Amino acid sequence: MVDCDVPNMDPSSAAKENTTVGADFGIVDLDDGEQLHIYGSPGQDRFDFVRGWLLSMAIGVIVMVDANEANAVRTAEQYLQTVYSVSEDMPCMLLLARPVSADVSNRFASQLTTALGIAVPMITADVRERSQMLDALDIFSSLLAAI
Repeated sequence: MVDCDVPNMDPSSAAKENTTVGADFGIVDLDDGEQLHIYGSPGQDRFDFVRGWLLSMAIGVIVMVDANEANAVRTAEQYLQTVYSVSEDMPCMLLLARPVSADVSNRFASQLTTALGIAVPMITADVRERSQMLDALDIFSSLLAAI
């Protein structure tokens, strides 16, 4: 296992102690014997080329956003527009990756739907909780099964 987290040298871009500097990869064994291969890309603009490369091979995308951030709607809109520029038909799900209130979640969903002109499936999960992330992946695998 390789640790891709390093001290954040640009605290103005994100108020967090550590940041990811590489692509992540994992395999989840599904109940039906299938495997879900998961690739993760850092969110910083300087890693756009990684996202482009991953999207060129993807059959579906989970976009993770912290809805508590002031620019969360714009960030999600940019990521989703990037996904849809590769394929308008790609299964896509938005994951609010930090705990949020129902009001914040509803306002975020409403503003994003208005910005995009379409509704995107959205769930909330705490990325630090393995069981919540496995539930999110189970939901996402259902979206993939529909294609």
